[in-house]
Amino acid sequence: MRSFYFALIGAAVVAGCGKKNDQAAQAAADSARRDIALTTPDSTVPLNDAPSTTGKVDTVYLPQSKAPRSTSPNRTPTPPRSTPDQPPAATPAPAPAPSPEPAPAPPPRASRSLDVGTVLETRTTRALNSRTTKAGETFTATLDEAVTGSNGRVVIPAGAEVTFTVVALKPAKNKSDKDGTINFRATSVVVNGQSSPIDADVTYVEHTLKGRGVGTSEAAKVGVGAVAGAIIGKVVGGGTGAAAGGVVGGAAGAAVAVETADRDVVIPIGAKIRIALRSAFTAEN
Repeated sequence: MRSFYFALIGAAVVAGCGKKNDQAAQAAADSARRDIALTTPDSTVPLNDAPSTTGKVDTVYLPQSKAPRSTSPNRTPTPPRSTPDQPPAATPAPAPAPSPEPAPAPPPRASRSLDVGTVLETRTTRALNSRTTKAGETFTATLDEAVTGSNGRVVIPAGAEVTFTVVALKPAKNKSDKDGTINFRATSVVVNGQSSPIDADVTYVEHTLKGRGVGTSEAAKVGVGAVAGAIIGKVVGGGTGAAAGGVVGGAAGAAVAVETADRDVVIPIGAKIRIALRSAFTAEN
């Protein structure tokens, strides 16, 4: 019985060895086939093999990147909020065109002035007479010569027209009166076509006195003288004396009439009128 067990164990060992031999033979055959399939290296290409100087290979360790830690690993990310659709922006209106710059103002016109007391010589353009000319009437006279200011510039040119107003023009009442009444006032002057007010005193008027002769009023004076002479003659010498007294009285009355006759103020055309400024005068160019 024991020999039977030994015989069985030996058969199992032999079978196992045979199986190992078969596996080794199969592995050798597979290796031979792989060697046959390898490509033949190109012997013409030089190899760049170099012997290691140290005889060992350095190992390089690359750092591994760590994933960032999430501060809230269990928190679900909030989705982005959806914004409502905005209406398209309105197109801005075009900027208004810049207004053109205003034209530069013209330079101020230089003024020309005359000082107080400046004298102007003018000549009348019409005749005036105390018998016919009434107060309130106006007349003109032209400037004889140009009038210059203190800077030498002409302020009023020659020929400028000065306007006057008659305040009063009255005759001499009798032969004993040296003159009649003349009162004029200068009101304006025209310079380069522009009228400007003027304030001046009339200091001289060229004129003559013309006797009127014995008129109606003067004849009344003669009659009064004759009546008075007749009364005186009658008292003194009766009828004859009255006639003589009338003649004498008439002669005396005529003499009185001539002495008391009015003499008119006559201002002919071209008569000179002189004025002096009471206020400074300024004329624009």
